[in-house]
Amino acid sequence: MTDTSVRTHSITRRDGLTLLIILFVAGLLRLGQPGIVEFFHDEAMLSSMAQQMVDGTSFPLTGINSSTGIPNPPINVYLMALPYALSSDPQIATIFIMLLNVIGVGLLWLIAHRYFGKTTALVAGLTYAVSPWAILYSRKIWAQDFHTPFLLLALLLGLYGFWEAPKRGDGQASGWQIMAQALCVPIMLIGMQIHFAAWALVPMYVLLIVMRHRRVRWGALAASVILSILVMLPYGLGLAQTLQADPTRVSDAAERSSAAEGLAFDDTSLEAVIALTTGYGLETWVAPNQTDDMLAAVPPPALWWLIGAAALLGIGVMLLRPHMRPLAPIILTWALLPPLALIPNWTPVYPHYFIGSIPAYMLLAGIGVAWLSRQVPLKQLGRAMLLAAFILILVTQGLWWRGALRYLDQNAIKPPGFSVPLHYLADVRDGLAGYDDVVVLSYGMSWSLHHESVVWPVMLHDQAQCVRTLVPDGYAVFPDGTFAVLKAPDAPDNPVRGLYTTGTPVIYPTRPGETPYEVYTFDSAPVWDGPELTRLQPIQFDIGATLTGYALDAGQVYLAWQLSDGHDDTNYQYSAQLFDDNGGRVGQYDTVFWQQRHWCAGDRLLTWGPVNGSETASELQVSLYQIGTGSQAGQFLNANVLDAAGAPSGQYAIIPLR
Repeated sequence: MTDTSVRTHSITRRDGLTLLIILFVAGLLRLGQPGIVEFFHDEAMLSSMAQQMVDGTSFPLTGINSSTGIPNPPINVYLMALPYALSSDPQIATIFIMLLNVIGVGLLWLIAHRYFGKTTALVAGLTYAVSPWAILYSRKIWAQDFHTPFLLLALLLGLYGFWEAPKRGDGQASGWQIMAQALCVPIMLIGMQIHFAAWALVPMYVLLIVMRHRRVRWGALAASVILSILVMLPYGLGLAQTLQADPTRVSDAAERSSAAEGLAFDDTSLEAVIALTTGYGLETWVAPNQTDDMLAAVPPPALWWLIGAAALLGIGVMLLRPHMRPLAPIILTWALLPPLALIPNWTPVYPHYFIGSIPAYMLLAGIGVAWLSRQVPLKQLGRAMLLAAFILILVTQGLWWRGALRYLDQNAIKPPGFSVPLHYLADVRDGLAGYDDVVVLSYGMSWSLHHESVVWPVMLHDQAQCVRTLVPDGYAVFPDGTFAVLKAPDAPDNPVRGLYTTGTPVIYPTRPGETPYEVYTFDSAPVWDGPELTRLQPIQFDIGATLTGYALDAGQVYLAWQLSDGHDDTNYQYSAQLFDDNGGRVGQYDTVFWQQRHWCAGDRLLTWGPVNGSETASELQVSLYQIGTGSQAGQFLNANVLDAAGAPSGQYAIIPLR
């Protein structure tokens, strides 16, 4: 492989002004209307982990689980801890993401200007600044939305450090070049750990270094190896712990993949790349069930196809122009390898898998337009007219984006489209100010499955001591003191038997046509209007739950509990079993116990569910247990019942019924 020199271009004051204009445009579109962003499940889970890290209650070695079931690296939690150390408001963290991506636009401009020239940099920078897909993927607390600036920085450092340094023996590398060589791979690994999709770009960085291996400085290489190990160390430890607890986690994920069922080949990934390059198709992602309505409200101009044509032209220019050929393998690998690798559908294909390559498509468009500007007649005038026409197309993209934001903010969007914008949630949060205790009524209570149960502890982090979620039936909590109830849009009418929806609520509307949030307030816990409970001598379990009463009525078993403070990741099932005089089991009810993430010290909890056999039963046995996973799969891990001295005395609370 020939180690030829690479042409570079210095930055003038006029170039600096151009960069400022591009950054202004990028900032205007990314930071504009910052409340019209999603804050849904993944965003809330990542924020929750970052807040816990800032609070000092955890130092995670893995992040949230990926869609495959394999935990993500924790680097995105560490990065999100930076804005959350300043404020617990998700809006501030969202602005942090936006600013990172404005920097990313500047980094692409620097790469394009230094190695391809000012015209390429102008077009590539502006195209990236106004690209609807690039803006969409720059505006929320989603791991995919903030890996690209790190990948761009690593590429810039690699080009500067490995491509501009003299060969070993031909001259002394500058201190900055040595530092760039040392930092390139560690920063690349930071970006790639943020989201697994970025690992598809590893070959680009391998080419970046291998093609200039004669310029590598051994001291920089040693420093790079050490820094890379340190960058990967937390995830290495976390993944080792995960596999120790669940040795089949990776193999199970592989069995669930599409490849396990046989590979199919299609052009879904290529269609995604066309959309990401031209700007078309955003409605299929943000409003997939009402694309026609969105396109009627904000129709995209047909001229956007010219951006794709410019990118195709850029590929040809890179391959045919001698002074660009040295960089062609790197840029084309960056642009084309990720979609080509997914033509065999070994995993479902989504547009966000190619976010890291969007700058490459914009760079190729810049290369194509720059070459074309040198071919037009009338020289300076023709060149200016061509650039002005292309910039006018880009202006329509920026205007379209603003219209798309208005549409997403003012119209009910059906799931799985653009969720309720953050500023509506902030209105609800402000309405709950002054309440230290909040009960959220929602469809589900699982942190890893149900978004409302994660969103509100994050939103209310600084103003409520206890935020817990109740599902529509089977559980009721009786807080000790004043509290507020937030009925989420996904809760049915009169959840929990209407216990918490008495009186006139304060209504917090979201988008027109969507179910609003409702807030009810209580000076004290509501009075239970169900069957009378038989009080028990308290029976304490070693997980912090104490059984204090029961009732059997109309085919239902009711259990009363006193709770201690909860534990985030320790969840149990509970079982209520009925036995007759002969010791035969005549009825049983098993289900999820109220998850410990929602417990607050002093809470009284009531659980209930259907059970048969109460007419002939003489004994009720209650237990709490976990279902083993990983190496303990198939096992039932019971909580212990404690005696008066706090020592284990069994695994069942045994209650005589007569």
